[in-house]
Amino acid sequence: MINRLANSVAGSTHNYSNDSKNTHINSAVKDADSKYKSNTLPSGSDYHVSLSATQDDDYLKKFMDDIFFKAIPELVSFGYSGIYRVQSDNNEENRFQYGELTEKSDIDAFLAQKDRLSSDGQIRFSFIKPSKELLELSERLNDDELEKLAEVLTSAPRYNEYTNLISDHSEDIISTLSTLSDDLLSSSLDVMAHLVQQNKAHDRTPPFTPEGLLSEDGIESPLLRVEYGPFEDLGLRELNDYSSHLMQYVKLLDNNKMHDGQLLELNQHISQGDFATNAGIVDMAITIKPFEQDSFFAMLQEVDKSNSENIFAMLGQQTDKWAHTQYFMTEDQEFVVHHDEDTNESERRDLHKNVLEAYENKGLSWMNEVIELTFDTPAATHGDMWKQLLHDVENHPDGFIHSDSIEVWAENNIDTIKQNFVQQQIQKIYEFNLDLPVPYQLGELKYIEPEFEQVSAKSDVISNGE
Repeated sequence: MINRLANSVAGSTHNYSNDSKNTHINSAVKDADSKYKSNTLPSGSDYHVSLSATQDDDYLKKFMDDIFFKAIPELVSFGYSGIYRVQSDNNEENRFQYGELTEKSDIDAFLAQKDRLSSDGQIRFSFIKPSKELLELSERLNDDELEKLAEVLTSAPRYNEYTNLISDHSEDIISTLSTLSDDLLSSSLDVMAHLVQQNKAHDRTPPFTPEGLLSEDGIESPLLRVEYGPFEDLGLRELNDYSSHLMQYVKLLDNNKMHDGQLLELNQHISQGDFATNAGIVDMAITIKPFEQDSFFAMLQEVDKSNSENIFAMLGQQTDKWAHTQYFMTEDQEFVVHHDEDTNESERRDLHKNVLEAYENKGLSWMNEVIELTFDTPAATHGDMWKQLLHDVENHPDGFIHSDSIEVWAENNIDTIKQNFVQQQIQKIYEFNLDLPVPYQLGELKYIEPEFEQVSAKSDVISNGE
């Protein structure tokens, strides 16, 4: 089998782009290309490498179109694995290397696993570095599970801001899956394939765009866009956003906080949830303490996951970029877009703790009333909102004995919480602007209230003077 394939594949690196205008991304691709080429065995006095052919680019077109360009609008660069024939100068028997595999029996066994896959799966597997661990994992799977593994491993791009390389999470995923029991492995592969499909289908466009912000080409054209982090990393880090949903789940499998029975139950619930709901479920499962798991699973069982505005979907906003994006208007009717940083894990942990406390003390029906009135408020206000609500319930119980008590509380408190949040956002924008080499003349900024039925951006606002 080695001889059959050694003459039809060769070790090389294929880089894909869609003529991106992002110079930082293109720079990363060139850097990735030079690093990946180091995978080729070096020439030396004891051996040399014989490469018989280069894979036709048409062979990879379907992989390129189906996986990367439909999923990610910029680019991804993965290393392409081929078999290398290593010939000794003293006419010893030919030796081969395929990824990390050097034994002929292992290479043959790996190629046998690859032959079980569909043509699409075989192309995907060509972009996964062969290893003993991957071989042993593949041998545990049936054909359908192996197909899912190939899809999962090639659907998690990763940008490393320290090395400026774009690669993948395949080795981390393989290591985690290899530790699972057979039942949990099968169930978890189903869930991971489900999450991959949700990632691909998820609409990453803003749910709300103020009227007048888009150019004729449909591109946002604000006076100032505020984002945090090194400028050259911003576009590239979107790759990590794409795979974060899946990798959060891998982190959950890897942290050993739940036993197999709990993970199997969790997998059933994830299979029923939409993208936002699953983001909230997985994030909460990671951050809660072991003594909170009973309440978590009870709430998970009771929540109506067919309702797109359930408590987990609300929690899922905490890691959604667009839920942390706010729009403002300057005195000269120019737009400012503020992409605030996501809430950190400690903040989300406090929020999850308060939500579970509300569930334990008041029940899901009571919580659903709160959610109905607060779901569309800025995600960054949810932590303060739940904290204030529980404080008032504990210290002023008489204020929550009537059927409209939650509605009255919301009318008296939500606007204040939101106004405080808006003032904080405006202050961040001013500070960011002042740090620019040439600051803009922003003047008074007005907050644009999101309206999911398009309305004038110059309507209902909260303002602050510079």
